[in-house]
Amino acid sequence: MRSRFAAFARAEVAYLWKTLHPDHPLRASPEREVIASLRRAAETNRYQSLAILDAQGPDAEGIARVLFRAGVFSKGRDLGFTECSEFAHDGVGWRYLRGVMGQRSDAKDIPTFLAERTAAGA
Repeated sequence: MRSRFAAFARAEVAYLWKTLHPDHPLRASPEREVIASLRRAAETNRYQSLAILDAQGPDAEGIARVLFRAGVFSKGRDLGFTECSEFAHDGVGWRYLRGVMGQRSDAKDIPTFLAERTAAGA
């Protein structure tokens, strides 16, 4: 998780592609298109802070979860968010499978964050 955030901050887009799980929806798109999109995001935004709030797993299905708050800015606008990311091992390493994003949240643990998202209809 921390390495992916650092890769966004450093615009290391090849690493971001490499750490996407084979089942991640972006893997269905051409690599060069995804990398170009990741590069635009990495170059447009400033990734300033990362706070890990909670971590779980892996569970019985092999999924590990990380709840974090990211401080991201673009042209002075606060684009910060909270996300519960899911990672799965692909036999080589842990890869980003999917995430549930939300606006800034006061949740300090994964169950509370997911309950907030469910209550909000997300």
